Order: sequence, then structure tokens, then C-alpha cells
Amino acid sequence: MASPSLSPTSLHSASNDASEPPCVDIEVDVESHTPPPPPISDTPFRSPTQSPPRPHFPTTIRSPTPPSIPPTPFLLRASREVDGFDVQNHVPAQRRIQWRRVVKVVVFSSMIILIGVLATLYFTSKRGKTSQTKPECEVNITVSKDRQSNFTTISEAVEASPSYSPYRVCISVGSGEYHEMVNIGDDKTNIILMGEGIGRTIISSNATREEPDSPSPLATLWINGKGFLARDLTVVNTAKYGVAVKNWAKNSVFFRCRLQGVDATLSIRAQNQFYRSCQLYGGNNSISGIARAFFQKCEFRSEKSYPEEKIVFSSLSTPLLTFESRFVFHLCSFYVDKFQNNRSETTFIGSSLGKRASFVIMQSYLDASVSGYFLDTSPPNSITYFAIFGNVGSGATANIPPFIHVLDEVEASSKYSLRVFLGRDDWVPPRVEYDLDLIKSF
Repeated sequence: MASPSLSPTSLHSASNDASEPPCVDIEVDVESHTPPPPPISDTPFRSPTQSPPRPHFPTTIRSPTPPSIPPTPFLLRASREVDGFDVQNHVPAQRRIQWRRVVKVVVFSSMIILIGVLATLYFTSKRGKTSQTKPECEVNITVSKDRQSNFTTISEAVEASPSYSPYRVCISVGSGEYHEMVNIGDDKTNIILMGEGIGRTIISSNATREEPDSPSPLATLWINGKGFLARDLTVVNTAKYGVAVKNWAKNSVFFRCRLQGVDATLSIRAQNQFYRSCQLYGGNNSISGIARAFFQKCEFRSEKSYPEEKIVFSSLSTPLLTFESRFVFHLCSFYVDKFQNNRSETTFIGSSLGKRASFVIMQSYLDASVSGYFLDTSPPNSITYFAIFGNVGSGATANIPPFIHVLDEVEASSKYSLRVFLGRDDWVPPRVEYDLDLIKSF
């Protein structure tokens, strides 16, 4: 590389002009001075005005939808799914399909369960409850004649039961006849007296009035405790001036029992009593008292001492106008033994002996021995109500006096069915059969 040189002319002009700055002439050999080459780079050369290259992405070529065919939901769904990924919802398509299956299974199972529950409620409301061998009890006491149980008499078992019990106390009585008077006080609540069947477990006595003029007869079985239930047994009183059962218990039930007396059979005095599938045998005024009672699928039989004797199956004797007593008979049957076919009206279903009474007979059977529905013997200024609906038999159409109300199906079902009688308080124990509504095919 050659070094720069200074000429004499340049030096002379610089010395003559003192006001101007000195100038130096530099000579450079361009050919011999070559800059070093730039470093080698992997980046391809591009000019400053050239845009950067675009990244290369693989493109998916979709076949265009023919313009004459509108896009289907399947094509719309497929356009949102690329390589198994839901572009719109940012969820893998496979997971989305699994969730759909789970939701379908849950909805289908819920519908099946709901249908089953509704069907159960429907048949329960229509058919009632199904009876079992033994109801659920918190306390179990056994009575038998063979001394293989807790007690040998029913009275001892009742006395040993807890007082004011909030739960069910079951007293299971074995087969045989127990000759005793059983008194269940008002402190013995929620007692269930269970036998082994009608005619197999028998409670009997000859309890009679201490005085002939006594208004309250003695009874073989006297109940005062609330929530009492008797089932599968027979109660008999062989005395003329006594009764088989004196039921003064609220919310009490008799199920599959036979009550038998010489004259009067059942004396009742309480609210909310239910008798189901029972047999009542007696004479005149088999049922009497002041109560609100419902009889369903019960059989009533009265026996005449002589042909001209006047028989009344039931009578109400309410002394107050403010207290309404009511007997409702549903799906029951009425017979008179030793009946002689004559034209005299000597047999009736009910009569009023007090100031206020109500009788309703629905879908029941009245034998030819029954000559009339009701005997209006109420005193003056009393309130009485007699109603019938859908009864059958020769006695059902024999004599219908003007004071009897003939109900239609809507009125009978909406006012006097067991569903209305029970109301919202279902005090009937489980495993007791009943029909809440009227029978459609009766």
C-alpha cells in the first residue's frame, strides 16, 4: 500500500494565504486499497425494500359445497372441527362427544326414575297401602297362653307398656281365648294390639252394666289412648247390657277384626276413627255414640229377637249443635239374620237421637232384609243430614224418603271420600289397607 505524498505547489499556496486554513492534498491509490470482504451469513440476501418472506403453513383444501345444496348441520359442525379440535369452542371434539353421551344418559335415567316415582304415587293413592305381616315397632311385647312369652294376659302387657309413648308399641297376642276385660288408659298411646287372625285370637268377657239404668255400658275392650290400632283378632261380649268395644281414642284404627255383642256392639266417642275390613255382629243399635268415624269394606249383621222388632244399625246422639258427629259407610254390606219377608219397615241403617248428626252411605250393598236407609227420630230444632250415593242391592232402592240427599259422583268424591276424611294428617298407620277415593268400576 503506497503512502500519500505532498507537492511543492500545495505548500507554496498555503504559505501565501495566511487567512485561509492550510489545505493538505492527499493522494490515495484506490486500486491498491480494497476493503475486506463482508462475513459470510446463512441469511439470504435481500434488498432493503424487499418484504420478509411469509411463513409457509400447510393449507387444507376443502371441497366447496354446491350452491344448490344448503349447508347441513353436519357440514357446519365439520367446518369447525380441524384435526379433532373444536375451533369455535376451543374443546377437543372427542371430549365434546363424550360429554354429550354423558348428558344423554343422565337425562334418560332421570326420566325413568321420575316415571317410576309418579307411577308409585298414582297406584298408592288409588289402591291404598299394602298390608304386611307385622308393622314396624320400637317396643315388642308378646302374650300367649303357653307361658312361652313375656306375659300370659293382655292386661299385664298393657300395664307393662311405656306411658305416653311417641313411637309404636306392639303387643303380639297368640292364638287362644283370653277371658278378661282390657282397659287401655289415655296414658297408653300408640299401642298396636295384634292377633293371629279372626277366630283364632279371641278376647271375651260378660261385662255388663253395674246398674241397669247406667248410660255407659261396660266393655270387653275399652280404649282411651291416642293412636290405637287393633288387627286380626275377635272381641266378644256375651252380656246383654254390655258392649264388645268402647272406643274413646282419637286417631284409632280397627283392621280385620270381628266385634260381637248381644245387643249393642260398638260404643264410640272421639274424633277420627277408621274401621277397615271388620265384621260387626249385634242387635239393635250395634253402633252408637258421638264420633266422627269412617267405615270401609265392613260387614254389618244384626239379629232380630222377633219378626216385628225394629232394628237400627247405627245411631248418633250428639247433645250439642256445635259438635258435628258423622258416620260414613263406604263399600260396606248390611244384612239382617232371622229375617221374614214382610212389608213392614223395621230395619234401617241409621238414626239420629241428638241435636246434630250426619250419615253418608256410598257404594254399599243393602240386602233385601234392609227396608230403609234412615229413621228420622231427631228432636225438634236439630240439624240432621242423610246422604247416599251409588248403593246396590234390593234394599238400596226400596225406600228413599224426601229428606235423603242423593249425591252425584263429583259431590260424593269431593266431600265424603276417605281422602277428604283424613285430610292432610295421615294418621292411619302403615300396612293398613284402604281406598282413598271412590271405586270407579263399582
